[in-house]
Amino acid sequence: MMSIAHAAPNPPARPAAPGPKKPESHGEASARPVVPGEKVRVALLELGSQRMAAGRYDEAIKAFSDVAAQHPSDPKPIYLRGECYRKMGKLKESEADLRAAIKLDPSGKDEQIVIVMAELGAVLSDAGRASEAIEMLDQAVKLRPDLFEAYYNLGVAHESLKHWPEAIAAYGKAIKLKPQDANPRASQADAQYNLAVVFRRAGRLEEAVAPAREAVALAPDRPHAHLNLGMLLSDTKRYDEAIGELMAAAQLADEQYRSTKVAEDREDARQVLHRAYWRLGVVQTRRDQAADAVAALEKAKALQATAEVLTDLGLARRKQGDIVRAEAEFRAALAQNGKLHSARLHLASTLAGTNRCEDAIRELALLPPDPQLQETTNRIKQRCDYDRQMKSRAQPAK
Repeated sequence: MMSIAHAAPNPPARPAAPGPKKPESHGEASARPVVPGEKVRVALLELGSQRMAAGRYDEAIKAFSDVAAQHPSDPKPIYLRGECYRKMGKLKESEADLRAAIKLDPSGKDEQIVIVMAELGAVLSDAGRASEAIEMLDQAVKLRPDLFEAYYNLGVAHESLKHWPEAIAAYGKAIKLKPQDANPRASQADAQYNLAVVFRRAGRLEEAVAPAREAVALAPDRPHAHLNLGMLLSDTKRYDEAIGELMAAAQLADEQYRSTKVAEDREDARQVLHRAYWRLGVVQTRRDQAADAVAALEKAKALQATAEVLTDLGLARRKQGDIVRAEAEFRAALAQNGKLHSARLHLASTLAGTNRCEDAIRELALLPPDPQLQETTNRIKQRCDYDRQMKSRAQPAK
C-alpha cells in the first residue's frame, strides 16, 4: 500500500499562557496564535516520512516515536510507524501499531484511519493470515467504497486463498479507482496485472488477455507485465504476438539484470529473463522454428538449467535433427529429476526412433502406471513392435 498522507489537521486554538501585557495595536495585523508543540509535531512527522521514503527506517521510527510520546492520543505517528515497520518486514510490530492507531480513533474521525485498516489488511496477508485480512478489509471497503488500496489488498488476500471469483471481483473494483497517494505502493497497473493473473489461474484465459494488455499499456517499462501478456498470448495460440511480448520482457529484464546493484532486484530480473527465454523457446518450437527455439532455450539454460528447460531444449534439438544432443539434454534432465516423466517419454521416443527399442523399453519400464502416460507409452511400444516385425520379415528364411 502507499505511504499514508500525514498533513496535520488544524486543532482548536488553546488558551494562551499568562505573560506580559500585550503592546497596544496601532492598526498593524495581529500575530496568529501558535499551538504549543504543533510545529514540532508537524516537523517530526515530515522528517520521519522523508527518512522512511529514503529507506532510513530506524531514524524514521525514532521521529515517529518522539511524536507518539509527546502526543499519545494522536493516531497519526503510530500508524506511520506501523507502516515503517511493515517496510522493514517487522510484521508483528507493524500490526501492533496499526491496531493501536485504529483503537485511538475507532469512529474514523481521521479519514486516514480507513487507509490504516487497508494497511493492516495487507500486513495480515503478508503474515499468512489472509482470513483475518479479509475480515478487516471487508470493513474498510464498507466504510470507504472508493478506496483503491482496500479493494486491491482484498484481492491479494482472496488470491492467496485461491478464492478466484472474490479476487476477480475485488481487483475488478480496484482497477476503476485511483490510489490515494501520489507515489503508491500498488498502482492501477498492479491491479490490472493481478486481475489478469487471477483470470489465468482460474482457467479464464481469454478474459485475462484484456487486463494483461492494459497492464502493459499502463507500465510499458515493466518486464513482468510483458512476460505475463506473452505467456497468455502463447497459451491462447497467438504465437506471433506472444513472441513480441516475450522479447520485450527479455530485453527489459536483461537491462535491469545488468544495471541493478540490489541483490533482490537482480535476482528478480534474472528469473523474469529466464522465464521469458524459456517460453520464447517453447513458442518457437511450436512454430517449427527450431533454430530460433534452440537459441532461446540455450539462453534460458545458461541462466538456470532446470530439468524442464533441458527437456524443452531436447525437443527443439530433436526437431532441428540433432538427435545426439537431444538425447543428451533428455538424460541431463532425468539426472536432475528422475520423476520428470515427460523427459523420460521423450527420451524413449527418441531411442525408439533411432532403432534402439530395447533401450526405449527399458526407459518405459521406469514409468509409473499412470493413465495419462499410457497413450504415449503404448504408441512407443507399438512402434517398436512394428520395427521388430519388419526386421523379422526382412530376414531370409532358413
